[in-house]
Amino acid sequence: MAMVLTVLRLIAFLLSAAGYVAVARAYWKITPRASYIFVFSAQALVIYFAGLAGVLAYAAYALFGGGIVLLIALIINKKIKLAYNISSINAINLAFVFTIGLITASLINTFFVHYDNFSHWAVVVKYMLVTDRIPDAASAIIDFKSYPLGSSSFLYYVSRVVGNSEGVMLVGQGILLFSSFYAVFGAIRDQKRFLLAALLGLGCSSMAYFNISIRINNLLVDFLLPALALASIGILLVERKKFSTACLAVLPVLALLTIVKNTGIFFALFGYVFLLYRAVQFQKADAKLRPYYWGALGIIVLSLVPLIAWNIHTSLAFPSDAGKFSYDFQTLSSFTIDKTPAQIQQIVKLFLQTTTSLSQLPTLGFVLFNGVCLAAYLVARYAFHKKWQLLKTLLLLDLAVVLYYAGILAMYILSMPLDEALRLAGFDRYASSMILFLIGALSMRLTMDAENSFYYQQGEHRDYRAFYSLTAKNVYQASMVVLSLAAGLILLSELNGMNSIKADYPESLPARVSALTGDNWTGPDNDTRYLFYSSDSGNEVTSYELPYVGRYFLFASQVDAVSDFTDDAFMNQIQTYDKFVILEATPEIRVYMKKHANLPGDPGIYDVRETFPEAVIPQE
Repeated sequence: MAMVLTVLRLIAFLLSAAGYVAVARAYWKITPRASYIFVFSAQALVIYFAGLAGVLAYAAYALFGGGIVLLIALIINKKIKLAYNISSINAINLAFVFTIGLITASLINTFFVHYDNFSHWAVVVKYMLVTDRIPDAASAIIDFKSYPLGSSSFLYYVSRVVGNSEGVMLVGQGILLFSSFYAVFGAIRDQKRFLLAALLGLGCSSMAYFNISIRINNLLVDFLLPALALASIGILLVERKKFSTACLAVLPVLALLTIVKNTGIFFALFGYVFLLYRAVQFQKADAKLRPYYWGALGIIVLSLVPLIAWNIHTSLAFPSDAGKFSYDFQTLSSFTIDKTPAQIQQIVKLFLQTTTSLSQLPTLGFVLFNGVCLAAYLVARYAFHKKWQLLKTLLLLDLAVVLYYAGILAMYILSMPLDEALRLAGFDRYASSMILFLIGALSMRLTMDAENSFYYQQGEHRDYRAFYSLTAKNVYQASMVVLSLAAGLILLSELNGMNSIKADYPESLPARVSALTGDNWTGPDNDTRYLFYSSDSGNEVTSYELPYVGRYFLFASQVDAVSDFTDDAFMNQIQTYDKFVILEATPEIRVYMKKHANLPGDPGIYDVRETFPEAVIPQE
């Protein structure tokens, strides 16, 4: 019954979104490809600013209701056909709907397993949902208070409407990703050529393969960053008629990108550069010489407003908060480094070894797509005498990768704790974001060059006369089938991987913890002190994963974990806590529990005052 209600609420959410999309298409003339990510990004920004203003819940309900009202008004006034018509039903859109349906069906009953969901990304959304406000200095349960709330704001909105569950949060993240990739297909001018869609689809699905370390079944934003950046480029490509419409459509996407993560500004730069490039193109094609450059610069400035607002907010709300990924420009300007030259040398050596090893998935993706694109360019140039722009794009993106990697190395040296820097903690995730952008951008450029090389660029008929020869037609059809199958197999592999993770979930740490603690959605518990015990067989204690998972489900700020203690120290340690949680009944803990509490030591939650009266500190 609960799942049926969730699905009905999701349908209501989509109907509300359809109202805003219809207005964007019918009255603001935003093209269908760009309309979805435009609306969802704008909604995220509305909720984001509402959070800063302290009116989260009011904004969410007003935003949802406004979409429903708009949709009904358009239907009554018979204007809905201006936004939705029969022409939307084509092979590409049907393939999108089918793929989205499969993935959504999988996500909606999926649970979190990745460490970082519990350390920040999921817990901050849960905090917003429980309290209907954004974290402040007193929010003890949130460790990384200075992290921006771009994607979290949208997930709050989706969950506030659809329901509080891990699956709904994941669907919300999926909505941003799917709408971003829908905009990416704006790179294709002739939407009737399914071969182009298959080629670009293969490139986008390849991104899923090289995204194994940060699958879409979690709330980490390392995949969302390149997706939004690619969407901004896709919007600027699909909005070909009016530069003002292109600026309007891309503004909320770029603005959201800057507040998804601290590194979002780097990915926004790609959108800024391409926006300026499009301004140059429009300028050259306009005899009236309108101020396109100033329009582009204005959009760039406006897109930075959310980031500026967040920096002002954090400086006022968290003056002493500085996470390991925060930018301290005063420190950087003074070149203060807390690592010795020998340690820096060790970090640099390991970094170079890692980035040049084909065993690393980001490196493999970089080499593979460089090779494929270089081969494609050479074949097109010397076999078919086509002047493609692919090589220029490849060189520019390779330069961007080098700069991005240099930034990662600087982060390890300047701001990362030494123990994490010496093992390049999180390298796969950080590097993958840039490699995913490279794969997506190269796929877009390759598709555009291929489209420009067709014998006929446009046309309604798709018989043999639309091709240079009957052989060309047969090659076209065979290529379409092969590319479609390859893209489908990669997506099927991703789906199977997600389902495999779901199948193993009952044995996971989050499943075992939630089975004991339940899932607290009533309010933050900042008073109760919890101590978890586990054998640490999976390093869940030493990596601090168990405390984070416990904090999420208990929604408590004071959660610690141990894997070992001496008999003499047992009482001294336990007396500083209110609850003792045995996650795993090892022989050692059974001995302790038998000796000090005369209990078998089974997994469960034990009240310290009741279970260990000798450990209770007398109240003065």
